[in-house]
Amino acid sequence: MKNQVNKNFYEWVAGFIDAEGCFHIKRKIMSNNKMRYYFEFVIKLHIDDEAVLRTICHILGVGRVVLRPKYNTCSFEVGSEKELRILIDLLDEFQLMGDKYLDYINFREAFFLYFDRSDSVTESLKTKIEEIRANHNTKRASTTLPVNYKRVITDYKLLGFIEGEGSFIVQTRGLTPKFELELTSAQKPLLIDICEYLMLRIQLIADATQPLNLPSKGGIKIRDRKAKGNSKPSVRLEITGIDFLHNYFNVFLSKLEFYSRKKEDFKSFCFICNKLFSKAHIDNEEVKILLLRLSEGMNGARLSTNKLTDKTLTDKIICRDEETPDS
Repeated sequence: MKNQVNKNFYEWVAGFIDAEGCFHIKRKIMSNNKMRYYFEFVIKLHIDDEAVLRTICHILGVGRVVLRPKYNTCSFEVGSEKELRILIDLLDEFQLMGDKYLDYINFREAFFLYFDRSDSVTESLKTKIEEIRANHNTKRASTTLPVNYKRVITDYKLLGFIEGEGSFIVQTRGLTPKFELELTSAQKPLLIDICEYLMLRIQLIADATQPLNLPSKGGIKIRDRKAKGNSKPSVRLEITGIDFLHNYFNVFLSKLEFYSRKKEDFKSFCFICNKLFSKAHIDNEEVKILLLRLSEGMNGARLSTNKLTDKTLTDKIICRDEETPDS
């Protein structure tokens, strides 16, 4: 029986796969003109994310981690039949939440058609698999989930998804913090369900601290965004308001264990929100500048090509706070 720590991690992996995973169904014509199919699951990230991929590889006990320094990428890859069966068992139990589930059930169907066949690869089998390939990943025409599908969101599935797709942002104008999750418009039902789930979790925190007293400003909103250039229309979940972020959303996430380097962005985000909430930056230009610099070192700026060290800035702010009481 899975212990609670592993259960949390397996749920986290499912959420992370929803954000970053890719299921490939490949074919190859052999020298004898026979067709062979290959099945592969991949998570491809920036090379700085090697640690989280090694954690996934170690705990799941499948796959390998491949580094490609020339392209600044690293990948977690599962390609053997035996290991893919283990991954499929995991995802059957810890079901995906979004449209990635459609890629998964296509992959799963083709996988079992191919490996559980009773004889050689027949024309009929090739036709079935090719039909699946023609409506798989970016070629998929419909994003309608199966009638019997029931989306199940958990804390750790959501955290995994956030670590893959979420952004902790501090806008430089006015030092305004916010959290964003942006997906294609087809994924709007998922964001609506995530919004409802978060409100339930946040209400529990509010009831335990300030019953029925959620802040009047800020909160969770979903915004539709029009297509720009070659991009598709999208939908964005936004969480704003320093009170709502500091006292509720950040508190909720702080109770969970991050597995990727996104935890460093979250730590910086929480630190900045704390200082903004306590108004440490008011009439204190030095603290304001340091908070701005700390915010500029988050997200993409945290990559190995950047030299800014968040710990140095954090230490400076702490020292300054000890010298000057918060306003």
